[in-house]
Amino acid sequence: MQVDGYLMVIITVLLLFLFYRGIQSWLRKPAVLRRGLRFELNEEIEEHPAVDLLKSAGYEVISGKLKVPLTFKVNRMELHSRLFIDYVAVQGEELFLVRLERPRQPVDWTGSGVRRELLPFLLLYPDCSGLLYIDADYSEIKVIVLDSDDE
Repeated sequence: MQVDGYLMVIITVLLLFLFYRGIQSWLRKPAVLRRGLRFELNEEIEEHPAVDLLKSAGYEVISGKLKVPLTFKVNRMELHSRLFIDYVAVQGEELFLVRLERPRQPVDWTGSGVRRELLPFLLLYPDCSGLLYIDADYSEIKVIVLDSDDE
């Protein structure tokens, strides 16, 4: 009988500890200030070496190039711009935005360089699992995932 009592105490303490850790983790997560923009997939997928590279790496390309129009209001004046997403790919249940390397716009592979060039994509679509940056000339896929420095 005493073994059952000890076992119940251990299980209760373990459940309380897991509940405490879950609440702490939830409280430390940054609040999403705004839901990400929604986009419609472009079923027209142009043939490109990057598509073959993605397929060979286990990704399924589900959308071709997307143009994301942006409007900023600065002192009541509207400024227009846009972002381009080259492809959208999935691997299992994970959705990734795909950006091709552009020789005229090289990415400085430092924290600030990645933030400057690629963060807007990850912030506009917080539901995506990350961004795939493809250098087709070198057959290289870089997986970029936004994470926090907080432990």
